[in-house]
This record gives sequence, C-alpha cells and structure tokens, in this order.
Amino acid sequence: MSSDEETAEDRLVRAAAAQLYAGPPAEFVATRTALVKSAKAEGEKQAAAAIGALRRPSVAAWALNQVVHRDEPIIDELADLGARLRQATSALDAAGLTSLRGARDAALASLVTTASDVAAAEGHTLTAAGEAEVRDTGIAALADEAAETALRSGTLTRALSYSGFGEVDLSEATATTSTGVVLTSLRGGRRRKATVEEDADAVEQGLGDVEDVGPETLDADETEDIDDQDIDDQDIDDEEAVDDEEAVEDDEGEDADDGAAALAEAAAAQEHEHRLAQAQSALEQATTEVGRHRAAVEAARNRSDATRQRVHKLETQLESARAEDAVALEKLTEAVSAGKRAESDLVLARQTLTELTDS
Repeated sequence: MSSDEETAEDRLVRAAAAQLYAGPPAEFVATRTALVKSAKAEGEKQAAAAIGALRRPSVAAWALNQVVHRDEPIIDELADLGARLRQATSALDAAGLTSLRGARDAALASLVTTASDVAAAEGHTLTAAGEAEVRDTGIAALADEAAETALRSGTLTRALSYSGFGEVDLSEATATTSTGVVLTSLRGGRRRKATVEEDADAVEQGLGDVEDVGPETLDADETEDIDDQDIDDQDIDDEEAVDDEEAVEDDEGEDADDGAAALAEAAAAQEHEHRLAQAQSALEQATTEVGRHRAAVEAARNRSDATRQRVHKLETQLESARAEDAVALEKLTEAVSAGKRAESDLVLARQTLTELTDS
C-alpha cells in the first residue's frame, strides 16, 4: 500500500509504531498509552485498538530496532550479503559459499558490535545472551529473505533464529496490523529521514490534540472507552512490572542461556557444513558429468572427421574411376570405328577380287 492510499487509521498506527519502536524501552508503555488516547480522541477506535496491541520488544529486539532506525550501514551490508549467500545456495555454488564465509562472519560480528554500541549509547548493556540473540537474528536474516524484511522493518518484538533449514519462524516477531501486515518504518528500502520526521510530527500533533480535549468535549461512550483503556493500561503496567521481575530471573539464568545459544550456534554451523558438503558433492558430480559429455562430444567429433576423410577418399576414387571409364569408352569408340573401317575395306577388297577373277 502506498502512502497516498493509506487511511488515517493506517497512518496513525504506522506513525505510532515508528515512535514506539524507535524510543526508549522504559517509555514504551507510557508512550503507547498516550498514543491510544490520541487515536481515540481523533475518533479512530480501530487504530487505538491496534496501537494498544503493539508488543513491547525484548532488549535484543529493541537494540536491533535502534540499529535500523539509525540507518546504520550494517543493515544494508547484511541485506546485500544475504542476497549473495542465498543465490549461491540456490545455485549449489560451493566455491561461492566458501568465499563468502569470511564476509558472513565479519558482518555478524559487526551487527553485534553495532547493536551493543547503540544500546550503550542509550544507557543499556547487552548481555552475552542478548548479543547471542542479535547474532542469531543476523543469521536468520542472511538465510531467509522474509526474516531480512522483518529485521529491516525496525519493529521487531523478539529475536529471530534459524535452525539451518526451512523457513524462519516469524510468528509474533514484528509489530503487525490487525490483518497481519508488518508495520515497517522502511518504505522502498532504507527509510527516508523526512518520512520519519513526518510520522513523528503526526504523532506529536495527535498528542497535542489530546491535551486540548476536555471531558466536556467527549460523549459518554468515548469517556467510558478512555476509562476502560486506562484500566487496560494499568494492567499493562502491572504486566510490565512482572516482566521486569522475570527479567531479573532471566539474568540469573544467563549462563544457561549462553550454553543453549552456543549449542544452537554449533547446530546451525554443523547444518551449514552439511549443506556445504552436499553442495560440494553435487558440484563435483556435475563437473564429472560435464566432463563425460565433453569427452563424448570430442569422440563424436573425431568420428565425424574420420568419416569425412573416408568420404573424401571415396569421392576421389570415384572421380578417378569416372575418368578412367571415360578414357576406356573413348578407346572403345575408336576401336569400333576402326573395326567398321576394316570391315568396309574387307568388303571392298572382296569385290575387287571378284571382279578380277571374272575378267
């Protein structure tokens, strides 16, 4: 859907997602609550519901979203490298895959470093488990174009992972509309700065409208809706508090997560090596088959040359035989003519002899 075809509801939800997923995680709930109220004040109840359903991202997902919103070069580099890797895999180009391995490792390391630096700049620290999730997301984006699109959307809610085969599971991995369309801050590639500013202006305008709206300007239904939303927002705040407590417990289990991440990475690497070996084997078989066909073509060419030589020799012999036949025919003709002359002379001699005898 182009920007010209977007409805007011679409634009509100997209602008809200752009602000929410580009902002600090600590302000996510409060900002979402304000945006919901803003949408309701504009009479966009469906947009308000969609905004209220936007999920708070994990720390790793938040860091990756910041990398995207800051237009860090690593995102485009990862996309270009992913396209080359997928093309080499599709073509069973084992040599190509091997040559890209160094670039792959460097890109993943750069993604982790960039995400860590961006998080640090915002006052947050990525744990070892968080860095592993960032790397896993990078691996998924390299392997699966849909995962790359999810990463580039800038609205990740959780990290992605790739098992080494098949498609990446993207369920509830990004902010989406009620129809499942991914809300992305990137339109036609990298997001233009002007578009970001326009979305931010739209959200700020909406918030300003909320401040100007008094209780006397809302009807009973709208007031009740806002009260209900306040209750929902309080529930969300309570849920976030529980999430924070669970985060502490998660920190205590980071060592276990590190081990699991290492095992997952090892499994992915093993699967990659297996697929690489399969590609190498297929390439060798194809090379052998091509060599066999080339040998057959060369043998056929040699047989053709020998046949041409024999045909040429036979044509030469035939031409010689025809020449000899012509000479023999000419001699035969001369002999027949000589025989006829001799026969005529014989008849004449007999006549002369008869005449002499009679006289």
